[in-house]
Parts: sequence; C-alpha cells; structure tokens
Amino acid sequence: MDEALRRIERFSAWFGRASSWAVPVLVVAVCLTVLLSLLRANMLFEWGFKLPLFGSKLSMSGLNDLQWHLFALMVMLGFVYTLHENGHVCVDFISSRFAPRTKLLVTLLGDLLLLLPFALVMAWFSWQFMASAFASGEGSSDGGLEQRWMIKAVMPLGFGLLALFGLARVLRTARALLVRQG
Repeated sequence: MDEALRRIERFSAWFGRASSWAVPVLVVAVCLTVLLSLLRANMLFEWGFKLPLFGSKLSMSGLNDLQWHLFALMVMLGFVYTLHENGHVCVDFISSRFAPRTKLLVTLLGDLLLLLPFALVMAWFSWQFMASAFASGEGSSDGGLEQRWMIKAVMPLGFGLLALFGLARVLRTARALLVRQG
C-alpha cells in the first residue's frame, strides 16, 4: 500500500521535474527578446502554415507571451515537485523539536485542512477559467500567442496533481500514524 501511494506521489511530481526543460528555453527567450528589442525588430519568423499556440508567425509580442507561458509551466507544475522533494517553506526551527509522531500529525492536519481544500478549490475554479478561454477562442489581441486556453489548462492540471499528491500523502501519513500507534 505504501509503495502504491509513493508511486502516486512520484507520478504527480514527475510533471514538475519534466517542466524543468522550460528553464533554458526561458533564458534563451529572454536573451532573444532583449537582443531583438535593441535591434528594434518586431517580426521574428513567419511560416506558411498554422502551428498550435503560435499560429503562422512569431513576433516580439509572441516571444513575450512565450516567456510568461514558460514561467507558468515551471510554477504550476513545479510546486508539486517541490513539495515532493520537501523543498517547500516550513517552520523548521519549530518542527525540528517535534517528535516523529507529532510531525506526522502536523503533516496530516495541514494536508487535510489546508492543502487538499486549497488544491481542490483552485482546480475547480481554474478549470472554469480555462474552459471560458477555450469557449471564447481567447488569444492575444496584440499579435502574440494564440489559443490562450492551452496555458490556462496548466492551472487545473497543476492543482489537480497537487490534490492527487496531497490525497496520497494523507493516506500514507494516516497509515504511518496508525502503524506507530498499534
């Protein structure tokens, strides 16, 4: 049972680890934006067919949009990975004095009372946010990236993965508390 729950946690965190590819792409996009701004260039590339998200061209507006899209990927998918790797902010100077059982209890209560409700509410509202963008065909009004719903879809995915991770950790933590008690 514990191994199955840990696999669910690793699966949820995998997306954040995979989103790390966005860091070097973001650095290149920022450097390219600075360079092309200095050269006063606006149109970067045009092609004779439509690509998802990009349409038929990449302009400075599209490059600027791409930067915040990449940043959104890193943040929305990276927070589950950070939580999985225990890299989140925590009050260590207080929790370091807790007994192992107390730490488990604090984790369980925090996940049940804070993490899961937050993740579920945010997944619900961000799904509606994304669905509205999809239904309206929302895109950039200034020649940037098209199909804005694609990046907005990362929000319910990220919060859904956070809820999945939280549920698996709640079950694993509750099991650990019961085993320690019995």
